[in-house]
Amino acid sequence: MAAVHQMDLKTLPADKVDILSRILPNDEERKLYAERGDDEALSDEDRFMAALCEIERLEHKLSVMRVMADFDESVELLEPQFTHVTAASKCAREATMFHRVLEVILAFGNYMNSGRKGSVYGFRLASLDSLAIMKSPSDRSLTLLHMVVDSIEKSFPDLMKFGEQLKFIDKASGVQWDSVLSDMKELETGFEMARKERALKGENCPAPLADFLNTHDERMKQLQEHAKLAVKTYETCIEFYGESARTMPPNDFFSKLSKFTVNFNRCKQENDAKAAAEKRQRDETERRSRAANKSQQHDGIMRELAERVGNGNAAKRQRGKIDSQQIGHGDFEKLMSGLKQTYPVSSSSSAPTPTRRKVSSSPSPAPRVGPPVAAKTRVVAMDRDRQ
Repeated sequence: MAAVHQMDLKTLPADKVDILSRILPNDEERKLYAERGDDEALSDEDRFMAALCEIERLEHKLSVMRVMADFDESVELLEPQFTHVTAASKCAREATMFHRVLEVILAFGNYMNSGRKGSVYGFRLASLDSLAIMKSPSDRSLTLLHMVVDSIEKSFPDLMKFGEQLKFIDKASGVQWDSVLSDMKELETGFEMARKERALKGENCPAPLADFLNTHDERMKQLQEHAKLAVKTYETCIEFYGESARTMPPNDFFSKLSKFTVNFNRCKQENDAKAAAEKRQRDETERRSRAANKSQQHDGIMRELAERVGNGNAAKRQRGKIDSQQIGHGDFEKLMSGLKQTYPVSSSSSAPTPTRRKVSSSPSPAPRVGPPVAAKTRVVAMDRDRQ
């Protein structure tokens, strides 16, 4: 019991403090223990509970001890939450590119409603979700947000990177603001309770309690300043967007902005994919058209070559020269095959016999006569034996 009086967490660790807090006797049990008789008749558990009932302001002291044990952990959990909300509120308030994107969306809305209603000067943030829901009647895969993204990319390409100005909203969207404020209030109440306990004890204040307050008092003040800054910064930001901090906590507000950014980028990717598919289709159509035209050109060339071979050299001289670049692969073999078919074939041989050229009927010039040559004398050898 001395550890409770001295608020000594080294002797009575935090887990045991929690156990004691859960098994504290209620008022009726305290009354029964106060009217008890001989302690020898009580069990060990009852004697322990009776001893607890004799401690002055037991619940108060245990609460202070829990604050002392959990303070550092609570601060480490709360401080980043306030930082996330403060940073996200500032960047959302100063995100000029995002503000211009909202202006484009407002222009789309006024254009669509021009036939029924007059122009409006703003819209609720909840309308951002409907942009990804409203679909085109002709193409169900196309939403209003796809059209907005396409218009911004063509007319205001610098606004496509507006998400870079909202880089802190993702973390802030996960902050459970109501729970954070509740935990902060509980921590402030517990710390103030510890201060009152020290003031009540005066010079008899337990050393662990005095050391705790002296060490963590400044940190508590800093945490309170961070909490006030987060609340004020968020209120300024949410009012700029025409909303109320009472009806829209930070996690709802930043979740809407984060969701819109994700949907915007998704539509951008889908638009790019659709444009790429259309380009591939156009390229394929052009390729097939070129192939068909080339085939027609080849057919024309082959017909022209056949005509020239059939008409002879005169027709060849009358026609222009064929461009070699227009002759495709395999055309030469086709031409040679066609030439073979233009010659008559002998019955005794499979080889083609070329047609003889006609001989001109004009008289040939007389042959030239060479100079006279002496007659050759034939020498006959005689047999010497006959002589």
